[in-house]
Amino acid sequence: MAGIGAMGEGASQWINAGEMKNVGWELTAGYRHKTQFGLSWDVNANISRYVNEITKLPETVAAKGTFGGNSKLSVVGHAMGSLVGYEADGIFKSQEEIDNHAVQEGAGLGRIRYRDLDGDGKITEEDQTWIYNPTPDFAWGLNVYLQYKDWDFTMFWQGVQGVDVNCRGYKSQTDFWANSAINVPYLNKGVRVLDAWSPTNMGSDIPALTTTDRNTEGRMSSYYIENGSYAKLRTIQLGYILPKTLTEKLHMERVRFYVSAQNLLTIKSSKFSGADPENPGFNYPIPLNMTFGLNVSF
Repeated sequence: MAGIGAMGEGASQWINAGEMKNVGWELTAGYRHKTQFGLSWDVNANISRYVNEITKLPETVAAKGTFGGNSKLSVVGHAMGSLVGYEADGIFKSQEEIDNHAVQEGAGLGRIRYRDLDGDGKITEEDQTWIYNPTPDFAWGLNVYLQYKDWDFTMFWQGVQGVDVNCRGYKSQTDFWANSAINVPYLNKGVRVLDAWSPTNMGSDIPALTTTDRNTEGRMSSYYIENGSYAKLRTIQLGYILPKTLTEKLHMERVRFYVSAQNLLTIKSSKFSGADPENPGFNYPIPLNMTFGLNVSF
């Protein structure tokens, strides 16, 4: 928090002055069974939810928006990391839309249009609102194990539902040539810029390319907030155990072959613009790993 010069260089200090509340629940259920013809299975599932809330911060800290919010809106009463920003309302696709909209500095064809939430006829800091909550509605997991004679099969699914992800880091580079959030004119661009709005591509919702960010589109807005819900096949494995009659001839107690994969499949929103909603900050996908193995016991 802010301090005084007598505190030393930097005139600030670290103190334990905030308070936070976490409330949640988790439910786990499982079922195990073996059929008459030898198929056995073991299925376990879990679902959980938690609510996070900052309940207290020094006024000087809350006003800076260090942990979320801004000078107008305090993060107290909201989840840790919640953000305020402007509500993006598509892009201007005609001069008529510009003329009928609130006064917005930098407005132009192909530029992001922001909502005039306070109704004063112009876009200002007062039009910011809460646009990002990093807390998911719930998280879940499903583990399945099947066995039939010498074959075994394992599968583990995991996911989250109803979670916001902040894609500002990479969308500033994939959707813009110039953006005040990052010095992108000197960086490589993503292929999404090839579909940017233009008079011959009026159906696009990606802003028109420009060398100067006069519309300040690097500002935090709902343009960068996307649905980060996903379901992932974390692990899948198929194994086979050699019959005893064969392993005994080889003077071995047990031989098992298997093939497995991690992060083989990701199901996500069709509107998600990045590679992996689990890691949206730099748009790096979680790697796929394939393993072939042999377990031998003597």
